[in-house]
Amino acid sequence: MAESGPKEHKLWKGIFAVVGIMTTLLIYGILQEKIMRIPYGPNKEFFKYSLFLVFCNRITTSAVSAGFLLASKKALEPVAPVYKYCLISVSNILTTTCQYEALKYVSFPVQTLAKCAKMLPVMVWGTLIMQKRYKGLDYLFAFLVTLGCSIFILYPVIIFSLAF
Repeated sequence: MAESGPKEHKLWKGIFAVVGIMTTLLIYGILQEKIMRIPYGPNKEFFKYSLFLVFCNRITTSAVSAGFLLASKKALEPVAPVYKYCLISVSNILTTTCQYEALKYVSFPVQTLAKCAKMLPVMVWGTLIMQKRYKGLDYLFAFLVTLGCSIFILYPVIIFSLAF
């Protein structure tokens, strides 16, 4: 029997990571949509306080992350200045709050597809501000993904009716 080498180990590690990410994102999406689109209580009210959900999410994430960091026994000193972490955190909190609010109006799959539209602005921003270089093919793929998602979101009835 042949021993598994580092290449095979890396492959299985990658498969585990992809399956883990896809599974947790699927569960996360189902739970997000369920809490925002299903009425609760005797008066059948919808959940109103997205910021509270974000708060619960961040507290849980902080606790789990702290546990993993402490268990890893690695140095916990920040590499970048703390204010840069804070800017990212505020941006993430605002984005997540808006994401929960959007679920009151659109489904999770539509919302996820709409997020694809951020690829082009991020690439342009990276080019203009960060002087990053992208190949023309990268821009083409980003444009095609954005176009495909836009068509899927904006014209589902037309595409469905043309199929029959």
